[in-house]
Amino acid sequence: MTIMVSHPNVAHVAKDSDVPDYMNERVFQRNRLQPRAYFLPAETQCLSGKWKFHYASSPMEPEPSSGEASDWTLIDVPGHWQLQGYGHPHYTNFNYPFPAKPPFVPSDNPTGTYETTFSVPATWKAKGDFTYRLRFEGVDSAYHFSVNGKEIGYNQGSRNAAEFDITDVIRKGSTEVNILRVKVYQWSDGSYIEDQDMWWLSGIFRDVFLIAFPKQGHIQDLFVKTELDDQYKDAKLSIDITTHITTVAQVTHTLYDMFDQVAVPPQSWKLNQDVDVHSCKIKIRNPLKWTAEQPNLYKLFVSLSINGQVVQEIKQPIGFRTVELKGGLVQVNGRPITFRGVNRHDHHPRLGRNVPIDFIKHDLILMKQHNVNAVRCSHYPNHPALVSFANELGLYVMDEADLECHGMGVDYGNVPSNNPSWKEAYLDRMHQLVHRDKNNPCVIMWSLGNESFGGQNHVAMYQWAKAYDPTRLVHYEGDHSYPASDICSSMYNSVDDLVKLATQDGDNFEKPILLQEYAHAMGNGPGNLQEYQDTFYQHRRLQGGFVWEWANHGLLKEVGDGTGRSFYAYGGDFGDEPNDYNFVMDGLCTSEHLPGPGLVELKKVYQPITMTMRDNYLFIENHYDFTTLKSSHCTYTIVRFSGDREVLLVEDTLSADDWSLEPRRSTSIVPFKQAEIKHDLTQPETWLRVSIRGKSKSLWADTGYEIAWAEFRLDQWRQPKAPSIKTLFPPQIRSTGKTLQISAANFSMTFDTIKAQILEWDHRGIDMIDDSAGPHLTFWRAPTDNDRPRAANVWRGWGLHRMVQEVRSVRHGLNKDSNLFEIVVKSWIAPSILAWGFETTTTYTVSGEGQLLIHVQAAPRGNVPGILPRVGLEMMLPEDRTFTQWFGLGPGPTYRDMKQAGKLGVWNRALEDMMVNYDMPQENGNRSETRWVKVTDERGIGIKATLGHDNANGFNRRVSASSLTEEPSSPLDRWHIVQGAESEAIRRPGFDFAVSKYTAYDLDQAQHPFELQGSKGVIFRIDDDHHGLGSASCGPDTMEQHQLKMREFDFTVRLEATGI
Repeated sequence: MTIMVSHPNVAHVAKDSDVPDYMNERVFQRNRLQPRAYFLPAETQCLSGKWKFHYASSPMEPEPSSGEASDWTLIDVPGHWQLQGYGHPHYTNFNYPFPAKPPFVPSDNPTGTYETTFSVPATWKAKGDFTYRLRFEGVDSAYHFSVNGKEIGYNQGSRNAAEFDITDVIRKGSTEVNILRVKVYQWSDGSYIEDQDMWWLSGIFRDVFLIAFPKQGHIQDLFVKTELDDQYKDAKLSIDITTHITTVAQVTHTLYDMFDQVAVPPQSWKLNQDVDVHSCKIKIRNPLKWTAEQPNLYKLFVSLSINGQVVQEIKQPIGFRTVELKGGLVQVNGRPITFRGVNRHDHHPRLGRNVPIDFIKHDLILMKQHNVNAVRCSHYPNHPALVSFANELGLYVMDEADLECHGMGVDYGNVPSNNPSWKEAYLDRMHQLVHRDKNNPCVIMWSLGNESFGGQNHVAMYQWAKAYDPTRLVHYEGDHSYPASDICSSMYNSVDDLVKLATQDGDNFEKPILLQEYAHAMGNGPGNLQEYQDTFYQHRRLQGGFVWEWANHGLLKEVGDGTGRSFYAYGGDFGDEPNDYNFVMDGLCTSEHLPGPGLVELKKVYQPITMTMRDNYLFIENHYDFTTLKSSHCTYTIVRFSGDREVLLVEDTLSADDWSLEPRRSTSIVPFKQAEIKHDLTQPETWLRVSIRGKSKSLWADTGYEIAWAEFRLDQWRQPKAPSIKTLFPPQIRSTGKTLQISAANFSMTFDTIKAQILEWDHRGIDMIDDSAGPHLTFWRAPTDNDRPRAANVWRGWGLHRMVQEVRSVRHGLNKDSNLFEIVVKSWIAPSILAWGFETTTTYTVSGEGQLLIHVQAAPRGNVPGILPRVGLEMMLPEDRTFTQWFGLGPGPTYRDMKQAGKLGVWNRALEDMMVNYDMPQENGNRSETRWVKVTDERGIGIKATLGHDNANGFNRRVSASSLTEEPSSPLDRWHIVQGAESEAIRRPGFDFAVSKYTAYDLDQAQHPFELQGSKGVIFRIDDDHHGLGSASCGPDTMEQHQLKMREFDFTVRLEATGI
């Protein structure tokens, strides 16, 4: 039972209240210094390392004694105590894991007491007298602390830094030991406004520093702003320096360019004792500008001298750029920009929000390599290294305040956002954000937090930010009347809704539309990325958005079965209740921050140069906002695929004249003159490939890194005919009553006439299939995370996961004209209980050489579902068939709404690389637009499959059907079928296939990869069609054109031995 504390019998009580500090929304700090820009002085000592630690279930428990060893253990600082054996991680999306009654917190309020010792370095004392501070970069969620037994202060705001002056209590001798004690509370009133979608993790999770400033004088704060003239050419650099000096001093500024050449010579000003703010403006003629595409950084050196000696120096990167709302759009340096963004949390699979700096840099380099140009710090100020790297690498940053109270939706009348009692706490979080990061050119927009509804406190935050820093825009999505936002922000809109929003005001709008979150990248997906990007480009008011989200938040956990195995845990895996399950696994990258299929797809969709081809003209669009194409070079090849070979016909580079397109411009060129090509380009499977690569090395990529690509078919595409077979001699047939034995010199096959299934098939003594599951028609796929909220429930309701076959008749005989043996099976495939199903006719045709054709005709009958997961043949192959070669899209997985990154080719992959090991097992590993596929052992021996249709429309006639959202009606409903126009069926080139260790039912039942036992063989699936992915885990469902609509199916699969 959880009891809410409401009495003063606690360790720390506010002097102006009868409640503790951590339960008083009006007390969010005591004795904390004013926030300032982020810089560390030369005299900085990191106190991180092994600290003593005491864990208690409540702040009311007695504190440990410093000298009593039995009261303490050791813990890593920075770090979370839940990841070091104390308590457990807890995941919720937005529900509070405690009663929602602000500002009260549970009496079961785990409390960690930390203690460490430190001494002032001897080298510091030699430099003179100093004032000393302790700086905490991040502590979750609130804390009091003392030095040498003297209570110093209190702070909350987990992802915000806090500095405290400890000059009066510190022991300054280099041999003297100081004792620092920090008492951290897991829950505080601040927890109500730190309800972000992430793990609840506590403790000192960022570094703690001892810093010192010269007592005679020091620079307290620095605020630099750049302003461009009306032509966005010349600039003014404004510098505001806040100082604390006790004598006459001198401040000097010097500006260097990115080549370390002096851009502005040293300029010095005398400061008197009573001057605390020094301001100046410096004119710079036509400096190189900063953008995410061209992150030109200057270096400003600011020094403070006393008596001719430099006592402090600050090095501040400077980016000359301006941000404004102009013409209803976000403009940088006078040009509208398109955000190709992602949302990013600070997260590490073993360390939680204690993220190493190199891990952050890895993230941002990976973003640049995948054509991302913007990052939203969701939903709090990320580690300060992020904006520093973004300055250098070139990324626009939406910097967000540490604020979310989504869980208060259960009591909307008491939402803190509109409660005056919380106003100062809201403002404090905005102050902390802005002051820390205000000197970073990458930060072009402040955000007031996330999913906190709307109210007067957000308005106050907005007004303060605009007054203090008019050089940036302010964003907030939670109130769609937008009284506190320069942007019309939205999230998870469908493409159709986006078009309506973009056009409802015509071209007369004051604010742009920006998706702060879209394309929820949970599990297998997201689908429809290309449709979103096309829509952004088509409507001026749409300036792009930020995909949710960058990476999964899995925490590495041992299975606990003695094997040493581990897995990436999500909500509920630590016994945390209530929880939001695997909703924390929603990233483009894995929990280890390695690219997943979603990120590979995003790179292609986000590529800043797009190409289309019509009538031998290559149409090129430069979607860069500032960069011409001169910084890249374009090569093209013409290839033809023949059998399993790719033949290079032509290779060339486009001339510089063809490749100098200005930003946001398009052109058309003739990449090659057909008369000059000495090859017949009308031959089947002849393709033009275009590749665009960087000319020079950058901080994030080597020379020649591919930025964009496209490929175009040069021959006329024709719907492939159904595969066929011929034979020189008939196979031998022997009937045993229950089975048919079909054989010839090189093969034998056993067909079960009762089950209507192939039991055995060997070629020259080598098994082609496993005897437990011959080819059979199936419709189910293991639901993806994007299926589960809607489609999967409907599919289960229609019984698609438990379809069974009832054999109605089996006929067989030798076709004397062709010498082919045919088996014709008529069946009823349907779920139990319900009265709908498929009438199927499956024709097996066997040649004397052992080739097999399977012709499937499936007609839906009854009150049928509107949407299917997939339709195709499934079989099990022997366990040694662990190599796959195919001609189609690859090398990674592709689906009908997630295949932009698929390149046509002949690909070879091992079985392990054909599957995607999602943290929540689900449908994975599909390949689309396949012409043929071989699944073999390491010697190349195995089975080859192709699929085609008997007519141009594939006999895929649409039928009237129930919609996706309807449940099946009574089993007594009469069967009905209405034939639709054949033209309604959308034909796609090739077919889909997948190989896996696991059946759809294995994947469906398992909650984690370690629970998958695997099949005794290899599951081989050949699909005539497959439903898209969408992003319905949090957002719109699969777009209609990518849905697998119910219809009649007619397809033929050819199977034959290969490598023998």
